[in-house]
Amino acid sequence: MRFPGIARWLVAVSAVGALTIAAAQAPRWLRRSDAFRVRRVDVVGTRYTEPQKVLAASGIGRDASIFDDPAPWRARLLELPLVTSVTIERRLPSAIVIRITEAEPVALARTPDLVPVDARGAVLVVPQGTDLDLPVLGVGARVGADGRLADPVAVGMAGTLDRIRALAPALAAQVSEARPAGGGGVLLVLRQAGFVARVAAKPTAASLEHLRAALADVAARGELPRLGAIDARFADQIVVAINTPRP
Repeated sequence: MRFPGIARWLVAVSAVGALTIAAAQAPRWLRRSDAFRVRRVDVVGTRYTEPQKVLAASGIGRDASIFDDPAPWRARLLELPLVTSVTIERRLPSAIVIRITEAEPVALARTPDLVPVDARGAVLVVPQGTDLDLPVLGVGARVGADGRLADPVAVGMAGTLDRIRALAPALAAQVSEARPAGGGGVLLVLRQAGFVARVAAKPTAASLEHLRAALADVAARGELPRLGAIDARFADQIVVAINTPRP
């Protein structure tokens, strides 16, 4: 007796099973193929960490395949001091792209030595000889066992400077020092004639734009030498103090 329907069903099931097994084994076959050996590694996004150091830390060797599991490579890279995130991409037939995000130093803290810190107050280890043109936190700070500044005031000012860098980078480049302000906020010592601008601990884009416009106006009127201070803590107003010449 023939069962053509059942026979066709068994053939179909067998074919599906064979394809499933083949799909499961394909990565292993691909990893064994010389055509997919890693012959090029592109490191993108590093500023302080040398690309050669990234490659060495990743563990990607000459016998690696682009179809190898990238999780171990990523885990090793996240152990590097400045690295905060890593993505790894395959580029057929034989290239790997490693995209690195590093912690960004925003200020120098007195511990008492000057050390670079990020927006969270974490002390960063940068290569010797790195030129860091950063504002100084105008308070003494102690480093805790976790490698972060233990003084909340210093940490808060680092966060303020990071926010200014994001919202008004041109203004951030003019800041030489940040100091705590009585009554709240942060005092920014600006490189232009050393005058002081007062901003909120979390300045807004609007308040920083008012500050920029006020500085431009004072400069256009030739009054920078007489500028005493600027209070830019509020988004809807700004107070400019001009020193009166002595008779």
